[in-house]
Amino acid sequence: MVERTTPLFRNLVFDRNAIVRAALRADVESLLARVDPLERHRFAVTDCADWTGDLKRGTIYYDNGCGDYVVVAWTEVGVVGLALDGWQGPIEQLDLSVDAVTGGPDDVRGAVPDLPEELEPALVLATGMLDVGPDHGEKLAGAGFWLCGDRAGGTLFVADDLTLAWGVTRLAAWGLLRGGRLPRACSDEIHLEPDEPEAVPIQAIIDAVVDRRLKGPTELTTDELATLLPKPPDPKRLLAVQRSLQKVGITWPGSPKLPEEPRQRCRDTGVSGPMATTTVHPRDPENLYFYLDRDAIVRAALRAYIENTLAWLDPLDRHPFAASFVPHWTGDLSQGAFRNKDEGGSYEVMAWSEAGVVGLAYEFGYGPIEHLELPIDAVKGGPDDVRVALTDLPAELLPTLEIAAGLLDVGAHGEKLASVGVWLHGELVGGSLYEYYIQKGKDRLYAWGKLKEGKLRRWYQGSYVADLGRTKAAPIQALADALTDRALKGPTELLPDELATLLPKPPDPERWLDAQRMLQKVGITWPGSPEIPSAG
Repeated sequence: MVERTTPLFRNLVFDRNAIVRAALRADVESLLARVDPLERHRFAVTDCADWTGDLKRGTIYYDNGCGDYVVVAWTEVGVVGLALDGWQGPIEQLDLSVDAVTGGPDDVRGAVPDLPEELEPALVLATGMLDVGPDHGEKLAGAGFWLCGDRAGGTLFVADDLTLAWGVTRLAAWGLLRGGRLPRACSDEIHLEPDEPEAVPIQAIIDAVVDRRLKGPTELTTDELATLLPKPPDPKRLLAVQRSLQKVGITWPGSPKLPEEPRQRCRDTGVSGPMATTTVHPRDPENLYFYLDRDAIVRAALRAYIENTLAWLDPLDRHPFAASFVPHWTGDLSQGAFRNKDEGGSYEVMAWSEAGVVGLAYEFGYGPIEHLELPIDAVKGGPDDVRVALTDLPAELLPTLEIAAGLLDVGAHGEKLASVGVWLHGELVGGSLYEYYIQKGKDRLYAWGKLKEGKLRRWYQGSYVADLGRTKAAPIQALADALTDRALKGPTELLPDELATLLPKPPDPERWLDAQRMLQKVGITWPGSPEIPSAG
């Protein structure tokens, strides 16, 4: 717990467990108020909350319906809170230059100065819930706080003028919890009024349900439902609330199985550039949010592969958030492919040839049968299974599709697994990435059009990660850059000084041997090019 006196809000008290409880309570409160057919609780702390994760590691997002919002994220070690108010984001309020925009956590780091490294994952979680600026692609937040044990920081604690610190009032509410409840807050005021009499029964149920949920999954009782729903609510609204409560471990009596949400397909208005299925590739990448370049993609794939191998070999584990989690490389710089897979079974494959690039992404559970309407009897176990994700693919790219399909996993019916695709041929681009809004896996492909300084940024917990834990990781990052630059020119060796930096103490022998084999695939060897035993 941390108690701090601030210029604007006097005494604030922050406690990690109290914040998580208040977040859970705010989410439950907004849901139960929404389903109440008598509308007895018109002043819930928020009308719309979005919860992700669980009580150990998660986030809550809530807004006022006018573009202002708060995101609070927590892990086992602490809390990060970010807010946007009055459209005063990092460019307007934190002195972030347009050229420095990354589309990731670094955009809003100015709101949480001196953030401890152990809170970097919480910052990533929070950033993943932020909106994105329409002009420059920056993550939008202008104020923040962090809590780590008995330490705290952020612009919330130093702001002394509300007109220069939009958003801090909304964050201060988390230091003014009363009875485990978050007070309502707006741009310049925090409301601590007692409940209206008709809302008291709802509030009592909320407290009881939250207290039970903190001990484990729970159900609403029949008596609680009788109080909440004295008459039948709107069926669609009830179903939506049931689904949302299930996310936080609260179910209806008997835990009824809820029908699956219907799949939706519609135009994606969030992708920059023309929306035609096949279009001329815009020429000016500096003014675009999303831009594909064949040579940049190949370089980024090579670098991600090298970076992951070095980070994995490092006996000090200085770079746990490399761009790739489980990489696979095939071919060479002229014609090849790179697969970037995560621990949950999702991945993207980028394949290249002289003709261009084919990219395919798969979000676990959303293959061509589930997501692209491929009939089971049409499965061929080859590129045709995912062709629908690559609309109007030029004939010149068919060999590249073959390469990409070779790295796709196979589903229960023998189908090649991909959810969304993109292709690049000269100045032409296409694919389902440009066509539909709800496309599982599309963010993985977006990362390849948002390369910064030739680097792929890791997609982690809903956000692009730019140099997470960058202080400790700096030696590995510099080594990855140097090796990539040399490997692009031809076969190369690790230098003795580089090995001394990478291996300050002997690594695990088996891991060392595997790393040597992996780097040999991209033309990088150890000094003296020792003969490496073939894999058994």
